[in-house]
Amino acid sequence: MRFPSALLVRLAAAAVTLSTGLGASTAHAAIRFDAGSSDVSADVAVATVTAPAVAHLPAWVQTAGSNAALFADDSGAATTSPRLGRYAFLHVLGTGKTRLQVQVFDANAQPGATGWVDPDDVVPTAPVTDWHVAAKATPLFASADASTVGARQVAAFTPLLQIGAPSGDRIQVRVYRSDFSGVADQGWVSVADTGPALPPQTRVAAPEGSLGVGARGPASAAQQQTFLDAAAQAAIASRQQTGVPASVTVAQAILESDWGRSTLATGASNYFGIKALGGLGDDGVVWLPTSEFDADGQEYQTVSPFRAYKSLTDSMVDHDRLLSHLGRYAPAMQAANDPRQFAQLLMQGGYSTDPDYASKLIALMDRYNLYQLDA
Repeated sequence: MRFPSALLVRLAAAAVTLSTGLGASTAHAAIRFDAGSSDVSADVAVATVTAPAVAHLPAWVQTAGSNAALFADDSGAATTSPRLGRYAFLHVLGTGKTRLQVQVFDANAQPGATGWVDPDDVVPTAPVTDWHVAAKATPLFASADASTVGARQVAAFTPLLQIGAPSGDRIQVRVYRSDFSGVADQGWVSVADTGPALPPQTRVAAPEGSLGVGARGPASAAQQQTFLDAAAQAAIASRQQTGVPASVTVAQAILESDWGRSTLATGASNYFGIKALGGLGDDGVVWLPTSEFDADGQEYQTVSPFRAYKSLTDSMVDHDRLLSHLGRYAPAMQAANDPRQFAQLLMQGGYSTDPDYASKLIALMDRYNLYQLDA
C-alpha cells in the first residue's frame, strides 16, 4: 500500500518546511526502550527466532561483570555454579528467544561448559584463540610478499591477533593497543619475531567494531517522503495485529530513528531503540555505546545490547506488542481511537523522560496528517 496521492502532495510540501526542532536534533528524544520490565508476559516479549538464521550475532563475547550467570536453558532461572568471572571468553553457538547459547573457554583458551547467557551480561569481543605477542621490535608489512618493505615498527610485547593462515614466513595480524581498547593497525609480521600468548584477561574490543555512528544533516524532503511511505505500510500492518494507532507509531519512528537514518535503524532495523532485555529481535542482537545513570543519578558510559530485526515491519510489530502488553501503557491502549490522547498517556506511562515528547508526536501527526493512517 502507498499513501493516497493527495496525502503524498501534502507530505512533500510539509517536508520542505519541516522545522529543525522536529528533525535530527530530536531523533533520540525517547528513552531507550527497556523491554525487560516485569509486567510484560514472557510469551509476548519477542517473536520466536526461526530460520533463516539471524544475521546479527557475534562469534565471540566476553562477560562484562564479575558475576554473570550461565543458565541451563533459554528462559529458565536455573544456573550453573560457579558463576562466570569477569572477562570470560564465550563462543556463541546460537540464539533463542531471550538468550545466547555459548561455550565457555578458560584462561588457557580451552573449551569448557556450554549454557545460555543474557545479552546484557556480555559484550562482543575478539576470539579467544590465535593470540601472539611481538617478541621484539619488528616491522609490520603491508602484504605477505617478501619484497614488501615494512611500513612501520611494532614495539616489543605488543599484543597481536592472527587473522589468517601463514603465508611463507609471515602471518597476518591485527595490532591491538596495549590496553586492548581497539585495533591500532593491521598487516603482516614475521613469524620468527612473535611468540604465542594466552588470551588477554581483560576486556578486548571486537575487531569488527560496532555499528558505525556518523554525523547526519537534516533529512531531505525526498528522504522524508520515502520513509513516510514505507513506515505507513508497516504501521498499518502492525496496528491490525496490536491495536496501536498507526499514526502514533509512525510519529515515534520519525522522532526516534531520525527518519530511518539512525545507527540502529540502518544497521539493525531497530527504529525505536528497543534493548535486548527480556527478548532478542528476530534478527539477533547488536551492541552500541550508551549513556546510563546509576542509583545516585550519575551518568556513565557503557555498551548495551539492542534487538536487531529483519525489517521495518518486524520492528514496528515488536514495539507495538510491547506497548499493548505492558501494564503501564494500559490507559493509552484504552484511548487507541484518539491518537492525541494516546500520545499523552504514553508519555504519562513513562515512555520518555522528555517533557515535550507527547507534544512532538502530536506536532508530527498534525504536520503530516498521519491520522489518515487510522481511518
